[in-house]
Order: sequence, then C-alpha cells, then structure tokens
Amino acid sequence: MLLPPFTKKRVVIDLHKLIWLSAFCVAAVNAHAAEDSPVFTLGKIQVQAVAQTLDADSIDVGQSAEQGASNVGEVIAEVPGVIVQVGGRRAETRANIRGFDSRQVMLFLDGIPIHVPYDGNIDLSRFQLADLTQVEVTKGLGSLLEGPNALGGAINLVTRKPTKPLEGTLDVALEGGDKGLFKHSQNVQVGAILNQHFYLQAGISAFDADNFPLSSDYQPQVNNGTVYQPEGERLRSGSQNLSANLKLGYTPNSTDEYSLSFYRTEGSKESSPYAGTADMVRYWDWPQWDKQSLYYVGYTQFGSGEQAAYLKSRLFYDQFDNALNSYDDETYATVTKGYAFRSQYNDQSIGGSLEGGLPLANHLLKAALFGKQDEHKERDNDKDNADLDNRWKTFQAQTYALALEDQIQLSETSRLTFGYRYDHYEFTKTDDGDSDTDPKGAQHKDNWQAKLHHQIGAHELLAGLSLKSRFPGMKDQVSYRLGQAIPNLDLQAEQALHYEVGMAGTIANTRYQANLFYADIRDAIETVEVADTNDVCDGETCDQNQNVGSATSKGFELQTRTALTDSLDLSLSYSYLLRDLADPSIVATYSPKNTLNLKLNWYPNSTWHFGLDGHYQSQSETRFDGTRPTDGFSLWNLRAHYQINKAWKSNLVLKNVFDQNYEIAEGDPMPGRTLYANLQYRF
Repeated sequence: MLLPPFTKKRVVIDLHKLIWLSAFCVAAVNAHAAEDSPVFTLGKIQVQAVAQTLDADSIDVGQSAEQGASNVGEVIAEVPGVIVQVGGRRAETRANIRGFDSRQVMLFLDGIPIHVPYDGNIDLSRFQLADLTQVEVTKGLGSLLEGPNALGGAINLVTRKPTKPLEGTLDVALEGGDKGLFKHSQNVQVGAILNQHFYLQAGISAFDADNFPLSSDYQPQVNNGTVYQPEGERLRSGSQNLSANLKLGYTPNSTDEYSLSFYRTEGSKESSPYAGTADMVRYWDWPQWDKQSLYYVGYTQFGSGEQAAYLKSRLFYDQFDNALNSYDDETYATVTKGYAFRSQYNDQSIGGSLEGGLPLANHLLKAALFGKQDEHKERDNDKDNADLDNRWKTFQAQTYALALEDQIQLSETSRLTFGYRYDHYEFTKTDDGDSDTDPKGAQHKDNWQAKLHHQIGAHELLAGLSLKSRFPGMKDQVSYRLGQAIPNLDLQAEQALHYEVGMAGTIANTRYQANLFYADIRDAIETVEVADTNDVCDGETCDQNQNVGSATSKGFELQTRTALTDSLDLSLSYSYLLRDLADPSIVATYSPKNTLNLKLNWYPNSTWHFGLDGHYQSQSETRFDGTRPTDGFSLWNLRAHYQINKAWKSNLVLKNVFDQNYEIAEGDPMPGRTLYANLQYRF
C-alpha cells in the first residue's frame, strides 16, 4: 500500500508452490520483491532533509508485483487521484493525475525526463518492473525542483543497485484465460559490488503477449452493418517487448556517488480495431517502438554533518524510434487508401541539470538549473500504390529553467518551504515547408510555491499553494492529426494554481492520510471544433487546440490502513474529483468522479500470504464533446503468495474474478477473467 507498513512483525507470502500443486505451474517476470532490495537513492528527484509523507506517494514495486502488476501503469493505478487510461486507438497506457492528462504530467527515470518530446506522452506499459524498486508520484504540491512542465504532477521510476558481492533475480511468469495462455515473460537481473568503490547492475527482461480473452458478458456491437469485434479474444491486442539495463557506479567515499546508466527497450504492438458504434474504425499497428536512455547521475557532498552542502548533477541523452502503419482494411495487408499510411518518428532529447544545497542556520537553501533540447523527426514512407516524399521533417525546441528553494525549519515541529522557478521555452525549428507552422518566438513563465509542514504528536499537517506551468508540446502546435486538425502556433503555456491541505498520522492501530485540493487552471489547452476554412479536413469543421480559458480540478483523497487482527490488514483509498472546463460544450475526459480501492491482506503463517483487491471507478467521458462515455465498473482480484524457501517464492493472482465486462476507453473492451502466476529465484 501507499501508507507505510506496520512495524509489528509481518510475514511475507507468495503462492508459487500453489502454482505447482495446481498444475498451472507458472512463473514471473516483473515480480521482483523489493522488500530487501535497496533503492538507487541517486535516482530520487529530491534530497530531502526529512521524509515527506504528504508531498508524494512512493510505491514499493515488489509489493505491486506480488499483486499481479507487470508494468508501471499497473503499479500507479493504486495511487489515490491517479486514473490509468488504457487502450484506445494508440493502444497506450497513460496516467491522469487529479484530472491532468499525461501531457501535463512529467515522467522520469532516475530523475531523467523520458517522455516523448513530440507529444509529451509515453506508453507506461512499455516499462516493465524488473529493474525498478520504487515509483514516486507527486501531485499539485510537488517541488519546483522537479523541473519544467510538471503542471499536474510527476512520476519518477527509481531503479535498483546491488548491496552484495554477487546477487541476482530470475523470474518467469505466465497469464492465461479460458482459451489458454496468452502472455509470458522472463527476467534476469544481476548485481555485484566489484570492490570497495565500484558496483555493477545489469539485466534483461522480455514479454510476449497474444490476444487477451474478453469477458463472457461482452456483446458485439454493430457499426454500420459490420461487427468489427466478435466474442472471444480481443482482436490484435498482442504486444512484444525486450528490455536491457546496465548501471556502473562509483563510490569514492561514504558520501559521494557517481553512476552511468544505459536503458533500452525494443518492442512492437498491435492496435485493436474500434469496437463501438462511432464511425471511426481504423487499422493500425506499431512494428517498431524502441526507446533508449544513456544518463549520468552524480552526488558530491561538501563538509560533514548537518551543515554539509551538496551538488547533484545529471546528464542524459534519450532517443525514441517509432513506426506506425495504418492499413486499408481488416486484412492489415495493403496501404493504398486516403487514410492509410506508413510513418516513422525519430525523437531525441539531450540535456542535464545541476542542483545544489547549502544548509545555513535553520535554512536549507537549494538551487537547480535545467536545460534540454528536443528534436522530433518524422517522415512518410511509400504507399503500395504511390511513391511519397520520404524526406525527414525536423522540429526542434529548447527548454531552460532556474529554480530556487528555501526550506526553513521554524521549530522542531514546523517547516516552511518557499520555491520559485523561471521557465523559458522556444520552438526553434520547423522545416515542413508550411508557413502556418513557422515558430513564433519564445515563451517565459514564472512558477512559485509556498507550503507549511507541521507535526502535532503522531500527526502531520500540510498546507500550501503552488503556481505551475506547462508549455505546449510540438504536436499541440503543429500537427494536422492526419487531416483532422488545424495547427495553432499561437498556443500559450497553461498555468495551474494549486491549493492543498492535508493531514496524516496514526490513531490507535490505524494509519490515515487525507488531502483536500483545488486547482485553478488558466489558458487550459483543449481540443475544440472550428470551421474548416482552408479545406484541411474532410467536412465543414476541424479540431484545433486552443487556450480555452479557465478550468478547475477539485476534490479530496482519503486512505487508511488498519490492522484488524495480528494477521489481517485492511487498506482503503477513496478519491473524489470534480473537473470543470470554462466552455460548457467541452467535457473533461478520463476524470471519473469517484474511485475506490480496497486491499485485504491475510498472513496466516510465516510462508503464506493471501489477499483480496477491489477497484471501483464511476462513469467517465472519453471525448471532449461528451459523445463517447464509458460506464462505471468494479473489479476484484484474488491472490496468494508462497515463500517456498529463502531463495524461491511464487505468486498466483486470479484477476477480474467476476469476469466483469468493462471499458476504460470507449469502444475498447478490457480483459475478462484471467489467471496470472509467477515463480522467482533470488540469490
């Protein structure tokens, strides 16, 4: 759970032996138990003087893996205020935080930005759990030291590092439904402390998924006389991925640390045909989805004790290669029609940051400098019936920022934090030969923050406000969206003023946390319909991104963890969100009002651990004009964990126990009842 575990002695359990006994003998890939795996602390975004339970949620990846999670999207689904958007035409997993979509939420790997420069999105299902120990999620009051464009929050993936001369993990996992197995994954991770000063961490992980089973309650929809998705398996829902990670670290003394890391993932994925009744069936797939990052992180301490200063440095090069094909029809064989195409993307980012901290009396002064250059290249490849202009079109942008922060220790129980950040952004290059997409100069934004932490016995209070901004992405400004939209180079940065109060603590045997938030959003970028005056689109209107004025996100989040008995825990979290846009004709998407999570854990002895997980979310809109809503749904999972011996353990998870038929993206039915199992060996 997100709340910290109880200090009383607990037993960790796995259900792998049960897998053997049930003859479904399966295995695990992403389930690496982080309970004794050290966190790569250099990968954390901030160096905190004290733990901050109300500012961020930190999820233990090992615990999530025991509950059946296999990728980052499934890990963060348990965070209050986070809605995971799965599926849709792009076949992606993306995160909404308190109504802010994935373009407005930054994604980091060990503090390195890894979102796609062109559109600001990234598919969270591409990031498996093998080399991760924690996932950190911050929301409205996240520190300004996170860097630019975190309008609605940030997600940071923290990797692992070794603590023994030689250690490793081997995982194998399988998942199946009533039609048999449809997914398997494997993972090998090895770490070593080479000598007094050097360590090495490396690994390879892979998964291969075929079409997943639909619920038996799924009813095929007729779209213009055609059924595009029959009963049984979800057509073209397969995906493949191979990832490798390598980290070399150097620790010259007890305080300083420097690391060089490389991460690469190579994959491909299919896109299921739309299964609703709107006139929007397309036939897509991604034969290539490759991403790699090479990055350095260093930490140097000056002095010793409480008055020691520090310098944290980051340098990175991130690359994304992507191919998308759109076919004529359900045969996925030819590319000849007007809406069919073969396109390629090549994106890269290069940059870095410096962060310094200096204790001075009762102040901890911090300053950070950020710089990043993004480049997006795209081209169209030939159709089957036509030769096209295959030249690359290049778009470039630069982002710089300077941040300052002062943490003031007012007393032993109170801490006041002030922050300021100046952001600079410029769209510097477009060579697509279109005067409507010529850059129009630089933009600048001021960001500031003030928040107070106060301790009252076993309770912590938080109150604060924060003004944050997000510059429009390249796609926001220049994309024609395959002939459906008009560019808008006059787009300005979005801004949100976040207000939040929170309280966390312990009452008897119950831990709790409550947050009340309100965000006032100005110059919000939303898609609206405009007249097609230049015959760009097929029809009288086009879509266009515009700064439509104001919007608000408000609500509250509650979470508790209670020890019902010495062997039984109950965890609950509830989120209420009300998001309103200034234009009454536009509705907020992927922002259900009510979300509830339940976890019941039973520890009968030192080797077994059983659990029940429940998730409910109310109905949601999936298109800005409100024409494609989805119904609310509830899901239940049963799980068992068995610790076979010191080295071996296993999990078994029955997902969607009641075979619920549900959709997150309208027209994209989700999996029915499946059984997941894994086996893990650690040395």
